[in-house]
Amino acid sequence: MDSGGERLIDSDAEEDPGYGPEPPDQADYAQAEYADAGHDQADYDYTADCDDTADYEDTPAGYDRGVDTAEPGRTRRRVPRRRPRRSGVGARRTAVNLLIGCTGADHRAVTERDRSRYASAGALMLLTASLAAYAGASVAAFGFGTSTLAALPYGLFYAAFIFFIDRSVLLTIRPLRLAGKGDKERIRPRRLLPTGVIRILIAIVGAILVGESLLLRFFDASIEPRVAELRQQELAGVMSSWDAGQRTTEAGLVAALDDQRAQLASAENLVTAKTGEVDCQLTGGDGCLGGRGPIYQVKLGELRAAAAQIPGLRAARDAAQNRLDSFRVTRDQRRAQYADTEWRSIGNANDLLMREKGFWRLTAADNSVKVWRILISLLILGIDLAPLLFKRNLDRTAYARLERGALWEGETNEEVDAFQLDRNARARRGKAGEVAERMAARYEEYAVAREELRLAASLDEDEGAAALRRDERRLGNDRQAADLRRAYRLPAPLATPPPRGAATDGTGSHTPG
Repeated sequence: MDSGGERLIDSDAEEDPGYGPEPPDQADYAQAEYADAGHDQADYDYTADCDDTADYEDTPAGYDRGVDTAEPGRTRRRVPRRRPRRSGVGARRTAVNLLIGCTGADHRAVTERDRSRYASAGALMLLTASLAAYAGASVAAFGFGTSTLAALPYGLFYAAFIFFIDRSVLLTIRPLRLAGKGDKERIRPRRLLPTGVIRILIAIVGAILVGESLLLRFFDASIEPRVAELRQQELAGVMSSWDAGQRTTEAGLVAALDDQRAQLASAENLVTAKTGEVDCQLTGGDGCLGGRGPIYQVKLGELRAAAAQIPGLRAARDAAQNRLDSFRVTRDQRRAQYADTEWRSIGNANDLLMREKGFWRLTAADNSVKVWRILISLLILGIDLAPLLFKRNLDRTAYARLERGALWEGETNEEVDAFQLDRNARARRGKAGEVAERMAARYEEYAVAREELRLAASLDEDEGAAALRRDERRLGNDRQAADLRRAYRLPAPLATPPPRGAATDGTGSHTPG
């Protein structure tokens, strides 16, 4: 690559013998353009800010590209200028870094060979989050009976949940483990983790919810007739129950009316019988005593009592008849009011469950819908699980191997530290008896030395006290002898010479031995 962006052709050409310069060859121009195209492609991939053309651009004599600066005896050919680098390279690299950051990886630690993999995983995560946002907003709109735009915050929350679930799965590092025994022992990453299984199950459930909500949107026009049919069936069932209750109530009213009629007929029959008995007693018929005697009075009282019940029974019968007539007259009106109330209640019911029921009925009735539902469900499930399926590909990258190595190193260091602490504790525990015996022996030596010092000090004190008492007695004796000599005027005793070898002080006096 020429660093100045232009190529010197035929720099070693022979000196010009005086003839005019030959015209440039078109083949040479084509070759130069082809070479510069390759250089432009290389410069397009080169992302550094430094430019190697500075040495050429700063040369004296006002060097300018495309200007012939050849010496008089040499021939230089001009070549086309190099195209400037595209300004979109930095933006594209920033976008790739953002996609890599979505996966949780550090874009500075990801190698150039693996950047495309992590960028693809980040794009799939954003696509899954977008689908989750739409699905969550749709479900919330169905449930709350609002528009999808008004329910968008619920969709964003659900999208964030799905996004971070996928991110947590991609960030899960499969730790290394020892596999095999003996010579076949190897270090391999674990195939499956319990936490990873739980996250994958949550992601699958979320994917199914996302797919189901989208399918409800796709088949909305076909689901509406099924939903109306379900509502009509539900209303018919409710009205059937209401009619059964009304029939039971009507049967009760009819039975009450029949009972009142039976009581009234019985009372009227009793009055008729008592009237015949009273007439028999009054006229003196067969088996009756004629005249208004005591029996007549008794029968007359029974007739009056039976006749007194007739008005009340007739009023009760009329009331029962009125209740039955009123019930039958207002039944249709009450049925219409109840039907309107129940229809409004059914219309205000949870629309999401009603749509799901209608969708299941549509799926069971039409095989084509069943096929499309399966295919679209699998497609949406694949889109939602794409970041999780992409994890196996990311586990083979250099960045993932580096993370596993760091995790393995940390776990190994932790185990080594724990083993060392346990070993030190066991060693200290094993030497506890020996250390205790040694400390007991040292304490015993210390106690003996302290007792010896105490005894030596006590002996020194006793010797000093004895010497002091001897001196006091000697001085007392000398003083008493001097007093006696003065009292009796006795001569002083002669000084006895010290024994040979006795030491003398500096004044010439002898020191007692």
